Amino acid sequence: MVRIISQETYDDVVRENIDEFDMDPEEAIKEAIAQFEAQGVDLSNIIKDLALGSGDNHLVSSTVAKLRNSDKSDSEEILKDLDVLITECKKDIAHRVRAGKDGAYNILIELLETNYKVYIENCKDHLLITKVLYSLAALMDVQPDLLDYKGLELMKSLLENVQNDEVMLATLKWINVCCVKHEMNRQKVFALNIVDNLKILLKVKGNTRLLSETLQVIRRLTLDDDIRMEFGKAHEHARELGIYLLEQLSHLLKENTKPPLASEIMLTMATLLVRHELCAKVAESGNNILFIVLADNFDNVAVIQQANKL
Repeated sequence: MVRIISQETYDDVVRENIDEFDMDPEEAIKEAIAQFEAQGVDLSNIIKDLALGSGDNHLVSSTVAKLRNSDKSDSEEILKDLDVLITECKKDIAHRVRAGKDGAYNILIELLETNYKVYIENCKDHLLITKVLYSLAALMDVQPDLLDYKGLELMKSLLENVQNDEVMLATLKWINVCCVKHEMNRQKVFALNIVDNLKILLKVKGNTRLLSETLQVIRRLTLDDDIRMEFGKAHEHARELGIYLLEQLSHLLKENTKPPLASEIMLTMATLLVRHELCAKVAESGNNILFIVLADNFDNVAVIQQANKL
């Protein structure tokens, strides 16, 4: 049976190695890791770097504390702290778990809600709201359980009311992170009537990144990767998305026959083709578009592979 320890226990052992056995920090960390692994302890959620000093916190914890106590009117300082938080969260799952336990999610949601209201009033200075969204995406990577009703409400509000491409891109990245290996999140996001928002986003011209992220959201909503759920709704989601989006995706493919979008569009279409009537619908509206794509990309293996899936 795998054993689990707290971050504090790990830190105490490392400090003990330094204080009592005169080890340098690097040696003390290696010794502590070897000791715990020999005992069958799972260290995947433990930050291995040592916060030196009896009263010191790890940087990720101190950053969360700074955000909690920050002056909400000092945008510049908040942006700096958010940059640090993103960097720390991207290091590994241990840093993200620590930030989550320290209350980072609620702090970020509060920041997002406050700045969303400000943005809606004046439609200026989207930088802070975008940074908060990227912070949420970094924090919730591989720990989507943090998503709550307030977060879902904000997702829908952003999709409905924001026109800025950068904010929308960050929102979609957050949604994508929340949908990986979490069936209930996918069902809750789908229940927001997100299909209407996706249809609008697929009409955006000239922004490849935004379109690519939109296509990924569509695919993520059809995943069946949550081992905690015996039965999911991947098929139902794919069917409904297919009914409303496949025709639009077919037209989009006609406009984008070259990579990288051609491959992503075909991959997304293949994900939604889960019923015979949907396949027939695409065949009727396709107008031999696949042959055009194959002719335009006969030397591109990635495009050919996706075309063959259709």
